[in-house]
Amino acid sequence: SDVHIRKAFNYCFDWDVFIQDALVGEGIQSIGIPLPGMPGYDAEGPVYSYDAAKCEEEFKAAELKSEDGKSVWDVGFRMQVAYNTGNTTRQTVAEIMASNLSSVNELFQIEVIGLPWPTFLRNQRAETLPVFISGWHEDIHDPHNWYQPYTTGTYGGRQNLPEDLRNQFKALLDKGVGLVKFEDRAEVYKEFNKLYYDQAVGIPLVLSTSHAFEQK
Repeated sequence: SDVHIRKAFNYCFDWDVFIQDALVGEGIQSIGIPLPGMPGYDAEGPVYSYDAAKCEEEFKAAELKSEDGKSVWDVGFRMQVAYNTGNTTRQTVAEIMASNLSSVNELFQIEVIGLPWPTFLRNQRAETLPVFISGWHEDIHDPHNWYQPYTTGTYGGRQNLPEDLRNQFKALLDKGVGLVKFEDRAEVYKEFNKLYYDQAVGIPLVLSTSHAFEQK
């Protein structure tokens, strides 16, 4: 529930290393939630990038305290980051995060754990995973089918987001999905994007790219 800790986690992930090591260069960093070309997608929109100094700064700004009043930076933490066994791409995400966090503060202990898919899904749905790595394939080609899962639906609903923040997202979702014109929806989602970025709700990873070969 502490926005500074969520921002710190964003600053402690290295997208460039992930794209090169896990995707062999075939990917681009996601700018927010929607796909390129959709209402709300802004190629010039703000994104987080790996910055160890800012990661440290945000952890030190966090209001989370231990029972004896010490800061999370001084006490540290131990947690598990889960991925579904056999998914080496998600395993790489977890390992990059674990490595970067421990390099910022040796008191930050991250255990990367692989879980069988049924166990991973069950724990995700039970909201017992502090961090989980997953992906999304759209059901319909509409920005609502991207914004909703990551804030109030499938994934956002499993993150225990503060109620007031969920309500802010829902109000914007309801407004955006009720409009027709591209420009009108884009304005609503522009506000949505700012809220998502400012509150660092999640860590949007990448849009994977690929290639194809054909005869002349």
